[in-house]
Amino acid sequence: MSELRHQEIIDRVHYMYLQTDGTIEFPNSFEGDLLKIAYGTAVQSIKQPQLNPNQQIVLDWLKEKYTVTNIEPIELFWRLRVNSIKPDYRGRPVYRSYRYMSKIGQLQVIQAFSRWALEQEKAE
Repeated sequence: MSELRHQEIIDRVHYMYLQTDGTIEFPNSFEGDLLKIAYGTAVQSIKQPQLNPNQQIVLDWLKEKYTVTNIEPIELFWRLRVNSIKPDYRGRPVYRSYRYMSKIGQLQVIQAFSRWALEQEKAE
């Protein structure tokens, strides 16, 4: 679902169910339950930035290394930075993608990776 569609869901819920005290009062019905789920999903998707291709490459690399090695999360980021400037590694897609990311882009990847890693740890 697109971000525009999610924003439309949020706007409609606010228009129809937002109370003067700032709370949202959903109907007490099956449809109200579905609406509450759709609203929560829409709000969450708006909060989570969509990653661009370079960010996604780096995120996938972080997830893979976290899953198949015993490397600490902080060290993964350090290795990403150090290897991105080494001549033998700098041509690889993940390191090239990392070098093209802005600080905000890096923070978005850190946020997405942290959220994912916490979910993995809670599942164990």
